[in-house]
Amino acid sequence: MRFIFALILCVSILSTRVCIAVEIMAGAFSGEPYGIATIEIPLEIPIVGEPLPPLEIRDTQNRVLYPVSADIRTKAARPSEQPVPQPGQGRLLGRLGNLIREIGNGDDELEQTVSRRVMFVFHGDAPLTVQLSDSRRVFGEYQIVPTRDQTQRQEQLSSWWLAYTMRAQQQIAAAGYPTWVETYLVAMLSGRLNQPLPNWFLQKASTGDDELVDTIKLIAGVEEISDRVFRQAVAGGVGNSSSATLPLPSPPKWVANPSDILLDEASLSAIEVEPMATRVPPECFYIRYGSFANYMWFRDLTNEYGGDISRMATLRGVKDDSAARIERQLHLTTTELSRMLGPSVIEDQAIVGRDLYFTDGASLGVVLKSSQPFLLRTSLRNDRATLASKDDSVTLSDETIGDRTVSFLRTADNRVRSFLVEDGDYFFVTNSRTLAQRFLEVGAGSPSLASTTSFRLARQLMPLSRGDTVFAFFSPDMMQGLVDPKYLIELRRRMYAKAEIAMVHLAQLAAATEGNPIQASDALVDAGFLPKQFGKRSDGSGTIIVGSNVLDSSRGQRGVFLPIADASIDLVTNEESAWYQQIAAQYDTRFNQVDPIMLGVRRDRVDGAPGIERLTVHAEIAPWEPAKYGKISQYLGPPTQVAMKFAPDDIVAVQAHVASEQLGPPTHLFAAIKDSVPPNPESFDGIIKSYLALRGIPGYLGAWPQPGALDRLPLGLGRGQPVGPGMNRLIGGLYRYSGGGFSIVSFQPELLEATLPHIAAIDVPDAAQVRLHVGNLAGSQLSNWVNSQLYSRADETSRAGASFLNLLSQQLKVPPDHVTHAAQDILGTELQCSLGGEYVFDKDLQHWTSTSYLGNLSSEQVPPGYVAPFMVWFRGMDATLTQYADRLVADTVVDVARKP
Repeated sequence: MRFIFALILCVSILSTRVCIAVEIMAGAFSGEPYGIATIEIPLEIPIVGEPLPPLEIRDTQNRVLYPVSADIRTKAARPSEQPVPQPGQGRLLGRLGNLIREIGNGDDELEQTVSRRVMFVFHGDAPLTVQLSDSRRVFGEYQIVPTRDQTQRQEQLSSWWLAYTMRAQQQIAAAGYPTWVETYLVAMLSGRLNQPLPNWFLQKASTGDDELVDTIKLIAGVEEISDRVFRQAVAGGVGNSSSATLPLPSPPKWVANPSDILLDEASLSAIEVEPMATRVPPECFYIRYGSFANYMWFRDLTNEYGGDISRMATLRGVKDDSAARIERQLHLTTTELSRMLGPSVIEDQAIVGRDLYFTDGASLGVVLKSSQPFLLRTSLRNDRATLASKDDSVTLSDETIGDRTVSFLRTADNRVRSFLVEDGDYFFVTNSRTLAQRFLEVGAGSPSLASTTSFRLARQLMPLSRGDTVFAFFSPDMMQGLVDPKYLIELRRRMYAKAEIAMVHLAQLAAATEGNPIQASDALVDAGFLPKQFGKRSDGSGTIIVGSNVLDSSRGQRGVFLPIADASIDLVTNEESAWYQQIAAQYDTRFNQVDPIMLGVRRDRVDGAPGIERLTVHAEIAPWEPAKYGKISQYLGPPTQVAMKFAPDDIVAVQAHVASEQLGPPTHLFAAIKDSVPPNPESFDGIIKSYLALRGIPGYLGAWPQPGALDRLPLGLGRGQPVGPGMNRLIGGLYRYSGGGFSIVSFQPELLEATLPHIAAIDVPDAAQVRLHVGNLAGSQLSNWVNSQLYSRADETSRAGASFLNLLSQQLKVPPDHVTHAAQDILGTELQCSLGGEYVFDKDLQHWTSTSYLGNLSSEQVPPGYVAPFMVWFRGMDATLTQYADRLVADTVVDVARKP
């Protein structure tokens, strides 16, 4: 029998009325008594503006569970809605000032907090003492005395569930990390409390994406797809839980790439290719460094940013240690000795592979061409034997692949998985048995990457004489392989495997939170902490628990899953077959050709600028068919060697040669801004605020030849009133200059007049449609603005990370000294502060924060000394984009300040 308790207790503390509504449901969870309680604090003076920090609740007996802060907010009366005050003492002037500010704020709707509320579940029917606080202060302690009331319990439970799921949705929308904790708790509590899942939980976001776009996102590892898979898994709807009885479906009907017919045999043989490419399978990507010195340059650049090259742009909320993890898996670490000896032993070096799934476990390897094979062989073998002798979990054995014996270094969880294959002067270290076999087959005479027409065309367009520091080629065979049924279906199964590993960690924490230290997955399912469908997979794999680690029985440890190239898939389920057939049909009708991609990076020193390195990046997609890529490619006019000459003080300038029905014949559109402090993005919220913000930007927008679209506006709106030679004033305070075929507009006539002498259409040696110039921001006014915007975004991500840690502390009651470890177990990687600080636990407020903003509760002001990662190295850039009839070319020159 279920007993329901409820009590409403009103007390007065510091002149603030505190109403506590309490109820308990006996036997709701596992036969033990649990209840729902609400503490509400009405505010005598409403607080207008942004929401207050969420209330946090804790008790010394660990009886409070799953709290949610849900403050009551109402619309605040705007100045125009308030009564007109009596004249005198400046009241009318004050009223007028408020009305002006209201107009300046556009359509912003003011809200006010009128009551603070926290609701939570608790167990036990004895009186309970709780403490309320937020991130700024402790409010006090309150005692709750439960009593029985069935009706009150139902109302409280419904209110708590609505607030809890709404808060979870808000946290998910604002998070800068995988939102698996919030998602798990909603699904788990829905099942255990018999509450409906909210409509948004399994609803696919309305992005307009179809199967083709979703497939590209899946291949690219977009977080949206993994979050969707996790929601399906945690709600019990595992996509591959039925029996696998069907054969693999057929791949898309690929059409031969035009590059296969562009070159005749004579042309093919005349194109110079490097020997390294003759040892690479054609279904692999190919990243060649050309020398050991080039590899060390790229490695050092990466290590300057913690081993993650993406940190040059911004710090993410989680660490990406995939480069170091792959080095450990292949056991190819660089020491000071190898750094010195490498140039004399390694003649050429390349990374090759079937995919780029670095965060989960890629299928790849490193090819080395040695000038001294004996020394390299001895060094590699000694390193492998040393590791095996020092670590009992590592085994070293000989394996037979084809008719060759290769060395295999491994651990059971794939943390180390390294095949060493030797073939003359070439050495191949890979984590994939399949790639090792293909390497030997190519060495024995099977077709290589170098023999394909697409690679030969790439070397014709980007010859060896360019001397690229890094050259990358992504072949059609490699990219088509990513859409192969085996690859896509196994990739999808991997995502469910990752989800289930995270679910086990979460379920163990949730069980411990409720005083149930269950570890085994079967027991967690029986207790309701995991869905009933958990672990029922079509391929027979499942999660296994080894100590504190959770692994996949056939794929190993997260981050180093078994390479997909080595996965064995013979049969699929009805659902998997139907899912893939939809994808194949989309490719058949819309994208039945995959264009090869090539990229080269060259580095040079900048004369007279110590510590500055100039990187020249050249990228091509060739052959290229614009019609496949939608309307954007069709808006570009023909390539042109005419470019706009801008004023010397234009710090950012962009131009494009476009063609459209609205503009008429191909026209050069261009825009530029001076070195200044632009308005913040928030200033463009609302029509009036956007207008005022645009007026404050010291820049201009122009066209050449004059398109005439402005002149065709009705009532002469595009011509305006003459105010000087060639200058007209348009409606809204916009000024327009017309002359010499130019039409240029700006809100600042003096800026326009100062700029006009410099504007010209000039001939340049290179043809392009789009050109971009960004000057050196160091020391500029724009530098502070860019730094501020990057700080604001990083601060938001950092505070989301702190909220995640608080979520573990408050919702799952993880002790402070175990929170970061628990976060790593759940996410499969380490959480990091995107501002470069460290997350710390404030013992006074019982709240997680970061050393980067400790004591600073606002993200509006950039702390002294903060420099965003991008601003540390960026020293200017010029870029062009050129679309030809058969290829797309992008060139970028960027100056980089290297760290000492």
